[in-house]
Amino acid sequence: MTYDPRAPVLVGAGQILQRLDSEIDALDPLGLMEQATRRAAFDARCPALLARLDSIRVPKGLWPHGNPAHTLRTRLGAPGAETALAPISGNMVQRMISDGAREILAGVRDAVLVVGAEAERSKRRAKRAGREIDWDVPDAPAPDRSFGDTQRGVTDDEIAIGLVQPASIFALYENAMRHARGESLAAHRDRIARLWHGFARVAEQNPDAWTRTAPSVEAIRDESADNRMISYPYTKRLCANMVVDLGAAVLLCSAQLADELGIPRDRWVFLQTATDCMATPALSNRMDFLGVPALELAGRRAFELAGKGPADFEHVDLYSCFPAAVQVAARTLGFSPETPLTVTGGLAYAGAPLNSYVLHSIATMMNRLRAEPGTTGLVSSVGGTFDKHAFGIYSTEPSPRGFQYADLDPEASKLPTRESIRRHDGDVAIETYILGYERGAPFRAGIACLLDDGRRTWVKTEDRVTLDEMLRRETCGRRARIGSGELKHFID
Repeated sequence: MTYDPRAPVLVGAGQILQRLDSEIDALDPLGLMEQATRRAAFDARCPALLARLDSIRVPKGLWPHGNPAHTLRTRLGAPGAETALAPISGNMVQRMISDGAREILAGVRDAVLVVGAEAERSKRRAKRAGREIDWDVPDAPAPDRSFGDTQRGVTDDEIAIGLVQPASIFALYENAMRHARGESLAAHRDRIARLWHGFARVAEQNPDAWTRTAPSVEAIRDESADNRMISYPYTKRLCANMVVDLGAAVLLCSAQLADELGIPRDRWVFLQTATDCMATPALSNRMDFLGVPALELAGRRAFELAGKGPADFEHVDLYSCFPAAVQVAARTLGFSPETPLTVTGGLAYAGAPLNSYVLHSIATMMNRLRAEPGTTGLVSSVGGTFDKHAFGIYSTEPSPRGFQYADLDPEASKLPTRESIRRHDGDVAIETYILGYERGAPFRAGIACLLDDGRRTWVKTEDRVTLDEMLRRETCGRRARIGSGELKHFID
């Protein structure tokens, strides 16, 4: 095997799952990060690599630490390492790894750690019991580096009709795609429950997954006391599960350093190709809710840079916060219906430690590739309001083209957009909608409407009769009369 001495290689992957009867004994997120990192170093067969770290990167979580990397570099014995923090967005893990790979290739870095963890289950158990967990929050200076920004991803008009929670945002796509497919409400719910049941069956075989027993299709689809509706058609079991205690870490270094430290070749996984794209327009200005052009652009460019097509990947992990994310990616990137689309079991069943799930998908992918040398894996990432995307292509073999990277923001910023207006009085076509739930029943619908001239506007309704009708009959595609930001009535 020939390779560039500066080629970036992933050499260590560590995961940790904590499920204790008493949260008093639980490790805090910093402790989980440390243990995941030490497992990654053991996985690389090279604890000495930790002392050579020159960058420690952490995706922001639900914890209060302002700079976890500052504490970790002391605990890990890498006092000179750069500290970095990324804002909350599911694409940031791959973005930090891709950036580290570029810096290693350029000779700026030699060894990079990306690590994250959450202990949300323990925190919530303590709160329910009326106890406070005494987690250490060390004083720390600001991180040396910040990845991305924390700009709000939705407008005031979008918030006003209920587009606040991620489940609602992805439900816009889910309902629009159902109508485009010509499915009935019942057939659609059956289909996405079967999709998620298949993911849950993968989690059953994943020793690092949070949920190791797959619920039935019916248990995923149907509302129940422990499976409430979150945002139609998404029940709790169709949503990412962030109430977990999970941590993961990956170690990245140059091939030259891996050789110098004697890291066995069977531990090496090359990042062949990576792409980033964060230039998707606001929800109100997207052309439709059937696809995501920026996702397609970033994914297909990754394929082009690697010289591969969708049929060339033996292993795939598509970001799976909600079924819509998987369906859009699979369709627009050209994966066949027979392609297994997860290696972990997805965010609902492998677990969704908020900002760091992709660490788990990459760590699991590394082990899949090591078990089948010469195969290739694709990992996708989604962040924000389905507006931030990243792709990584991995293999135990280096790419003949060397590591390739592309930032697609310049191209994505030129993609077509749709004009939106704040208010309209008159007749419209309903494009898609969300149904927000409270105490087991819908209490408000937020509706995307298209004017006859192609512009979009948003309205809402809290009318009980209308909400009940939307549960029985397809709403997308219907004509309606709107005014003052409200749905007045359906015309047909």
